[in-house]
Amino acid sequence: MSVINKSSLPKNSIITKYIEGIDYQDCYSFSIPNNSKSIQELYIAIFSSAPKWVEGLMRFRNWIVKFFGLKTEMKKAPDSEFEVGDKVGIFKIFDIQENEIIAGEDDKHLNFRVSIFRKTEETSTISIATLVHYNNGFGRFYMSIVKPFHRLVVKSLIKKAIKKL
Repeated sequence: MSVINKSSLPKNSIITKYIEGIDYQDCYSFSIPNNSKSIQELYIAIFSSAPKWVEGLMRFRNWIVKFFGLKTEMKKAPDSEFEVGDKVGIFKIFDIQENEIIAGEDDKHLNFRVSIFRKTEETSTISIATLVHYNNGFGRFYMSIVKPFHRLVVKSLIKKAIKKL
C-alpha cells in the first residue's frame, strides 16, 4: 500500500496560472508503479468513486449551500476521455497536459483549483494540490468549516484510487 504524504506543490505545476491570491493551499502525494494510464485516467480513478460517506457529505453540503445561492451542480465522472471546459463532478476542467490536469470552480464565496500532477521516474509520484482564493468573508468562514473535512476527503479519495490503480 502506498503512503500518502503531505507535500509541497510540484515545482513544475502550472496550477498557479489559474488562480490569483492564494488564501489556502495543500498538497498530498503518493507513489504508484509506473503504468500506461493517461493523466485523464488517473484523474478519473481519483474522482470517480468517492466512498459512500463522502458522497453523503457532499449531498449534505449541497443541501445546505443551496440556501446561500452557491453552486451545487454535480456531473458523474466519465469513464473515458474528457476535454477542457467539460464539467467532471463539481469541477470544471481548465487545462489538460500530459502530466497535469487543472480543474476547479469559481463561485460567489471562493474560487478553487485542483491539480493532479504526475512525475514519472522509477515509479510515478502523483500529487493532488488544492488552492483556494476567498472572494469574501463568507468564503473564509465556509473554508474554516470545510477544511478538516477536505483533508479527510482528499486522503480517502487517494486511498480508494490506489486500490484501483
